[in-house]
Amino acid sequence: MTIEEAFGIVIRRLRRERNLSQDKLSMSSCLDRKFISNIEGGKQQPSLVSIFALASALNTSASSIIYETEFILKINTPDRLRNEGSKIDWISSMEIMMNKINNSYQGSETILIVDDEKQLREMLSDFLASYGYKVITAEDGQDAIEKYTENGPIHLVVLDVVMPRKDGISCFKEIKKVNPKAKAVFMSGYRPDHLQAKEDFHLIQKPFSPVEMIKAIRSALESDSEQTTEL
Repeated sequence: MTIEEAFGIVIRRLRRERNLSQDKLSMSSCLDRKFISNIEGGKQQPSLVSIFALASALNTSASSIIYETEFILKINTPDRLRNEGSKIDWISSMEIMMNKINNSYQGSETILIVDDEKQLREMLSDFLASYGYKVITAEDGQDAIEKYTENGPIHLVVLDVVMPRKDGISCFKEIKKVNPKAKAVFMSGYRPDHLQAKEDFHLIQKPFSPVEMIKAIRSALESDSEQTTEL
């Protein structure tokens, strides 16, 4: 049995238990329908970011998916291949990565997530909450300003650059008027050089992995320098 086949068994079981079609799982996870079909058919190896997306959509944890995949693989892999280790390198590296994230990036701070994409807000909220953070969400810049003033203290704002009603840059400028020491991590589909971002401008480019996001968040939270709101 291959890693791809073991992972496909796990995802197929979870989807059927939750009475989800592949189309519904595709919509919930924001992953391509063909990609999910290939995953369940054991034809494609998932990335860490796709595991988190599937876990969120299936209302489970990424760790449990990885561990169940490993269990299925081990009990269905001949001793010779298991001893060689070549078949479980991917699983081992995933476990190491998960443990590294769990041990290094826990926190208890309050984070405001601002994005007009509901699924991304929910995925980030679940992901950060699993590491101990208190999470508040807002659907655009205007909503974020209201949430920031109503809830406090908020230690970090994670917000998209381009949003309806009020964009991320304008939003954070307003937040800085309320709290000059406010910190933010911006998300954008544009490269930093296209935005002409300054060095102290915390910017993460979409699409990003959970590892990249949690690293950017801890870096911003632990930073002592004030952040400019100018691009």
